[in-house]
Amino acid sequence: MKRVISLAIAIFFVFSLLMVKGQEGEVGEFYQLKQKEQEVILEILKLDVEKLKSEKALEEISAEIEELNESIKEKTEEINRTSEEIDKEKDTIKTWFRFLYMSGTNAILSLLLMADNASELLHRLIYVDIITNYYYDKLENLYNLVKYKKEEEKQLTLKKEELLKKQEEEKKVIKKIEDLRANKDKILEEIRKKLSNYQKILEIVENTSSSLSSLDFLLSSISKLPWGNLQPKDLKFSFFSAEASFYDKDVTELVQSFDERLKNVEVVFKKEGFEVKEEGKYLAKGNFEIEDDKIKLKFMSINVQGILIEGSFLEKLIEGYDTRLNFNIPLEGWKLKQVSTEDGYVKILLKK
Repeated sequence: MKRVISLAIAIFFVFSLLMVKGQEGEVGEFYQLKQKEQEVILEILKLDVEKLKSEKALEEISAEIEELNESIKEKTEEINRTSEEIDKEKDTIKTWFRFLYMSGTNAILSLLLMADNASELLHRLIYVDIITNYYYDKLENLYNLVKYKKEEEKQLTLKKEELLKKQEEEKKVIKKIEDLRANKDKILEEIRKKLSNYQKILEIVENTSSSLSSLDFLLSSISKLPWGNLQPKDLKFSFFSAEASFYDKDVTELVQSFDERLKNVEVVFKKEGFEVKEEGKYLAKGNFEIEDDKIKLKFMSINVQGILIEGSFLEKLIEGYDTRLNFNIPLEGWKLKQVSTEDGYVKILLKK
């Protein structure tokens, strides 16, 4: 979510550049309305980013609560099983003591007097003591086990209560953001009535939240994609070098099959470099470079809903994302030397 915020900050700066000032002395109501609209747009965008952040936190808390519920359920079942085992042991001990004492001391005396000699008598005394202690120890261990598991269950329950409090807090934050968003929407709607010719910017703002989320997921997924599954084409080998090509259609298929959220992403290779786009959301352009013997995507510009981001804004946007293609060179002792693009494919050169 830190990356989404960085992305939003970059767009904040770009939006500030879109503010068109009138000539000196000619700042009238129309410009003031545009200025006010721009301020509201930025506030809405900030609220959308904060809501994304809170929703992700709420999702993580809910998942953790679900895990704790399963753990608590398991502990409860373990306690019940152990309690049943304690009841069985109690019955066994009752039977043992009934044998020793309910028939009176004659039962013990009879058992001891049946010994043929002093050694056997001593052994019988020891056996009675061992068996008695065994039942007591086992019962004590089971009680301790129940106590330990109940303490674990208690700690899990306390943690769950803390998470439930956090969950409620996040829900309140989201509700507050939604209320603020609704209020800003009303203000924006009033401005729209007076600035009908500003429709394009308004539509951009309404769709920016979705575009931000989609672009963030794409940038976060670059290093995680299974690049090693790509099959090279047009292989050429010599003693000191090797060359392979990868077609943009194959790369597009790999990206789209990775996650449902990337199903509309398209990758295009041109002589000028690469393009990654999702229709109606963003268009990213750039070139390949080599870093630490890995191929890295170097973005030159990103267009989000008609807003062009480049230069220092783009550097801030990309900061924190891993844009390297993580796959290993199958040939030991070979190094990446060059990555170049042509219309429809990218060519990779390896050398010893």
